[in-house]
Amino acid sequence: MNDAPILRRGLGLLGGTFDPVHAGHLALASAVLTAIPLIRVEFFPAGDPWQKHGISPGLHRLNMLRIAVEYEPRFRVSTAELCRSGPTYTIDTVRSLRQEVGPAMPLVLILGFDQWRNLTTWRSWQTLTDYVHIAWCSRAGAEPAPIDPVQTAWAEPRTAAPCDLIHSPCGRIACFDMPPHRASATAVRRIMSAYPFSAAMKRLDGWLPIGVAQYIRMHRLYGSRQ
Repeated sequence: MNDAPILRRGLGLLGGTFDPVHAGHLALASAVLTAIPLIRVEFFPAGDPWQKHGISPGLHRLNMLRIAVEYEPRFRVSTAELCRSGPTYTIDTVRSLRQEVGPAMPLVLILGFDQWRNLTTWRSWQTLTDYVHIAWCSRAGAEPAPIDPVQTAWAEPRTAAPCDLIHSPCGRIACFDMPPHRASATAVRRIMSAYPFSAAMKRLDGWLPIGVAQYIRMHRLYGSRQ
């Protein structure tokens, strides 16, 4: 049996509002580290996401993320987007991070399937691979959803196996799988506002790290009730 340690290189970048962070986000980050031998995943809570409105204050979302990853050394939280003024655009984040880490470090932008499907609505989406690789998550067992043919044509010559992304700094696109997860931030907010806390937690069993649930209760986020 070969017990040689796996060579890990590069960083995974997982952005979002995380309003709140839930078990599905953590499962996605874990699936990436299984598919791609990266050193760790960095979570980037958005400051002012231009495609979303009415999100919770950044400090609360940051604190919940820090609680969720506290005991997972492979996960870290970055405040880069929260500290930037103006609307949050991923292209600005990856461009800045590339300057910070230099030209050789593999960087992998992690996208859920919905983000991948909507990629053509992002600012400067076709230049993302000048700075990072992209790894997008397919929906195991789900019917294939249509992708913009322009995006398909752009992605095809850049396609690579997930494990190969650590061998170059940027420019490739890979698809990886993960078991389906029912957790949804929208559903968490809806259930928290509709039921007393104890009843809400029964309906959200396994969806929230316990520390995150306690934080929501303490700060009465999402209209949660005692």
